[in-house]
Amino acid sequence: MVEFEALVAHHRGEVFALCRSVLRDEHLGADAAQEAFVRLWKRMQSAGTPAEPRGWLRKAAISSAIDQLRRRGRAETVAELPERASEELHSDPELLARFERALAELPEGQRAVFLLRHDAGLTLLEIASTLGVSRETVRTQFARAALRLQSKLSAYRPERDES
Repeated sequence: MVEFEALVAHHRGEVFALCRSVLRDEHLGADAAQEAFVRLWKRMQSAGTPAEPRGWLRKAAISSAIDQLRRRGRAETVAELPERASEELHSDPELLARFERALAELPEGQRAVFLLRHDAGLTLLEIASTLGVSRETVRTQFARAALRLQSKLSAYRPERDES
């Protein structure tokens, strides 16, 4: 099917990058991207080409990545945070572990929105379009995720050397 091959060629990079950024793993990202394209193939066989192939593929990619996380039983992702916070996370293994646990404990919708915003770098409008929800829903889910993460991590304050 020429149309399918053209869609894969055109969107391969973006779908793979999206899956890899959510899963934070090259191989798992490739698996999830392949799964997204299998979903597209099945969709095209049963109902034809989606009206908005890019948006449809983004949603399929995110769903595939989230399914991959579910199958693994935990989230192994660390969202890209502002540079200073990211450095703190990566320089403190205990804080990084706490962050990953807190992220894994978020409800699925909040985790997906948080990762898509910080890890994949999508705007709130792009996330809303990708997930098929309103921008306000995305804003609310993101705010709730940020508050939950802040609450979970606020108890952890490593002692600083004041000398």
